[in-house]
Amino acid sequence: MKLIYKKIPPNDYLNYRSLRLESLKLNPEAFESDYEEALTEPQLHFEKIIKKDDASKFVTGAYFEGELVGICAFVDYNNHDVISAGTLIQMYVTPKFRGNNICFNLIDTVTHYVLNIPHIDKIMLEVKETNHSAVKVYKKMDFNFLASDSMSNTLIMIKNIFVDHLYSN
Repeated sequence: MKLIYKKIPPNDYLNYRSLRLESLKLNPEAFESDYEEALTEPQLHFEKIIKKDDASKFVTGAYFEGELVGICAFVDYNNHDVISAGTLIQMYVTPKFRGNNICFNLIDTVTHYVLNIPHIDKIMLEVKETNHSAVKVYKKMDFNFLASDSMSNTLIMIKNIFVDHLYSN
């Protein structure tokens, strides 16, 4: 199966919207956003970011024969006061393409772009404690537990990408 991984280009924002809405509808337990609420939004937050084509805030996509089948977003800030850490969010792969290592490749693609952001050397993420398959993927990708939030049943994980990049070359 030949997949292409890249930043979602500005002209593909509607395909992003469609896949994001699918993610909220099919897996509401994995996200903080609400499907019904998102449906009423004329433009989702990351649609705006995709249209701007920003180097430090972006969405990567996995494409199969031109169809967007996976997404993973990144912003160059975090909500946990961790210096030089950005946040990986909105990881989703459409059900019929799961089990093909798409999440791993999306994270690698995000990391490739993040290495070009001078003030970022760590990637953080939040994942529901009950989302065991996602936690397993993130552990395999060398994310470590930083903290947990019992109020939201969320684990906070972090990966030092600068050090990983130095040792992988």
